[in-house]
Amino acid sequence: MKYLLDRRYRFRGWYGAPYGIYDTKVRSALFLDEALYRLLMRCDAVQEIETEKLADREARFLKQLEQEGIIRRAGLWDFLREDQRYRTYPARYRRVAHWSVTGACNLKCRHCFMSAPHAKHGSPTHEQLVRTVEQLAECGVFNVEITGGEPLIRDDLPEVVSLLNERGIALENIYTNGWLVDEPFLDMLEARGVRPGFQLSFDGIGCHDYLRGVPGAEERTVRALRLLKERGYSTAVSMCLHRKNAAVLRDSVNFLASLGVSSVKCGAVMDLGEWKTPEAEELKLTREEELAIFAAYIPQYFADGAPLALMLSGAFAYTPGEEEWFSVYHRECTPDEEGRALACGVLGDTFYIGADGLVSPCQGMCDCDIAGRLSSLYVKPLREILAESEYVKLSYATVGDVRNGNGECRSCEYVGRCSGGCRNSALIAERGYYGVDPDACTFFRGGWEEHIREAAAPAFAEYLKKLPPAAEKKAAPAERLPNCL
Repeated sequence: MKYLLDRRYRFRGWYGAPYGIYDTKVRSALFLDEALYRLLMRCDAVQEIETEKLADREARFLKQLEQEGIIRRAGLWDFLREDQRYRTYPARYRRVAHWSVTGACNLKCRHCFMSAPHAKHGSPTHEQLVRTVEQLAECGVFNVEITGGEPLIRDDLPEVVSLLNERGIALENIYTNGWLVDEPFLDMLEARGVRPGFQLSFDGIGCHDYLRGVPGAEERTVRALRLLKERGYSTAVSMCLHRKNAAVLRDSVNFLASLGVSSVKCGAVMDLGEWKTPEAEELKLTREEELAIFAAYIPQYFADGAPLALMLSGAFAYTPGEEEWFSVYHRECTPDEEGRALACGVLGDTFYIGADGLVSPCQGMCDCDIAGRLSSLYVKPLREILAESEYVKLSYATVGDVRNGNGECRSCEYVGRCSGGCRNSALIAERGYYGVDPDACTFFRGGWEEHIREAAAPAFAEYLKKLPPAAEKKAAPAERLPNCL
């Protein structure tokens, strides 16, 4: 019997992970063990596979692939397309790059952690942007999220979008303050066949202008959200919480839902960059105050029908239609698992490229002391940074590394349900990369996990009575592929 890999998939390999299948629909790769991968590579419409001679595991694997439509029985004139044939990349696999195309901004945000009002991290030349796109393609990074500063201030952004298209790199999301989002900009994207999601900031009804430092910023952001809804773009919002806007959290979430926003992330401002001023000290919420605001709001959120997906720092997250809400802080990891489980699961999937070319695990680390240990792709090739470097070491830090890397986590009574919290929060608190995250400590040791559960439980039960969870969705073939192993 001859089989053929569906045209949706590509045989691909990356440094340290040579047995990969790239799914062009969900734009993500999955990895198999060598034996099963070699069997799959025989599905090229040329090689015969004697199914009756396969081991049970291989036979089950092949059968499920056929059932899922990942492979099919080959016809006489079928062939494997050239772009499906196996190729490797000289870098570790990363699904997406979060990329600052400029360190400058047209607003004067009082809380900017990367000090964009002063363009502290500079702004790359056009030639550097072109070279970055080339390096992303060379490394097999097929998705980018563009951010800044404010990316839309770049006159050459249309050329960058075209370059990404030419290299087969998808523009997944644009992070913007919304001021420059208009019809011509969207026309430009659509002329290139690009429809990214948009991530905007909105810091509360009647409060946005204050934090953004420019009159009219709130009006422009709302106008952008309305336009994006009208044009059918997906939108998400981040809201930075402080003393001046905490009282409008509920109204702001409901207002954003009315504008078609699909999700809101809300949390206190990071204590970096512009936020380190005497004026900001009067606006900063303590972690206990922030968690108390969340505990009071969560029942209101469910009473309002959970109008959009919501994440409240690490304390609470819910997507409408799901059977359960969860806390990011609550992440169980047994001693047997801690040596394999990443300290931050996101860091195995994405990485950040700063306006200065610095490659780091995430954007919030660009102004922490760890930056001095990292490399710029303007100096060292990205393929080398993503293969073997300090960045790789940090991004693959495990829960065990964190528990062994400080004197508190291993002996903490909450170690069974806390995996150490956020590495960026630990750095901001000057505890070191493997140090404790004081925000996670407050959440558990202050009893806030119980407080939030008690506040949410009755409201969530009532919400589910009115809006029961949707039926379980069938996963896409690529998402089910690991279950074949």
